[in-house]
Amino acid sequence: MAQRPLNCTHCNQPCTVFVTLVAGGKADTYGLCPTCPQLALLAPETTLPSLSLGLKLSVPTPAGRGRCPSCGFRWEDFERTQRIGCPTCYETHQAHLNPTLSRIQPGVQHIGRRPQPTLEEKKAQLEQFKSQLKSAVQSEDFEGAAGLRDQIARLESEFSALKS
Repeated sequence: MAQRPLNCTHCNQPCTVFVTLVAGGKADTYGLCPTCPQLALLAPETTLPSLSLGLKLSVPTPAGRGRCPSCGFRWEDFERTQRIGCPTCYETHQAHLNPTLSRIQPGVQHIGRRPQPTLEEKKAQLEQFKSQLKSAVQSEDFEGAAGLRDQIARLESEFSALKS
């Protein structure tokens, strides 16, 4: 329990009324004298004592109660469904998600399948392989050139299959 002050918080007269405010796991006790004008403000039961005393209390948001700004998904929703709502949820719930993912799987980086490359990406890769093949032949790296030749043949066969 918090220590009671001996004198009024506002005017340093002897205290007769004590108000203890508990917020965020911390208790603060304020003392008021019988002549203090702040005591009259505490009488109405419609206001909070902290507002009457002119105190601004910061009440922390409980952990995990935040919502994703994009989809409104809460951490409690993940615990219930075992699914994430949207890509922004990974950033919003990162504090809870990383320990959970590390318990479920070997790491937190995605190393699985990815989308197939587009036609333009394949054409760029083919051109890159052809230029690497020329430089490998010039430097007489015939083993590397053979591997590049096989990759070029594979890409060209994919292109011919697409045209058919």
